[in-house]
Amino acid sequence: MDYLRCEIRKLLVPILTEIYLMMKPTLLIVDDNEMMRTFLSFYLGDFFEAHEFNSAEDARDWLGDGNKPDLILADLHMPGLSGLEFLHLLKSRPAWNPIPVIMVSGEENTDEKIKCLEAGAADYIVKPFNPKELELRINKLLNMKISQ
Repeated sequence: MDYLRCEIRKLLVPILTEIYLMMKPTLLIVDDNEMMRTFLSFYLGDFFEAHEFNSAEDARDWLGDGNKPDLILADLHMPGLSGLEFLHLLKSRPAWNPIPVIMVSGEENTDEKIKCLEAGAADYIVKPFNPKELELRINKLLNMKISQ
């Protein structure tokens, strides 16, 4: 009996792991700071399938290839296409508009927050932040998206 359980477990664990990985929400991280991208991917990687890009242009191209994340984390200040410009682009495309976007910034500037929220950001979080707080905000947005 123990042998049979062991054999069944050997067969089921890889299958269940694959199913779990397929069910993980997809997160797009866009930040020009490599350390921030690595930290976010590492911290959130247990809960989400994270895809990271160092520029909004690269993220736009990835989205243009037909990829559709469940949520986007975007830095506000990046060289080239800024986070706010990227947000405007996302909200102008019907295929990308429904994707919730959390803007991440080192600025506690109320005007910047308001611009982002008016442009369609679902949330705005200031660096440095508590990773658990970010995780909870992400989960809240994804749960709201599912219940709609």
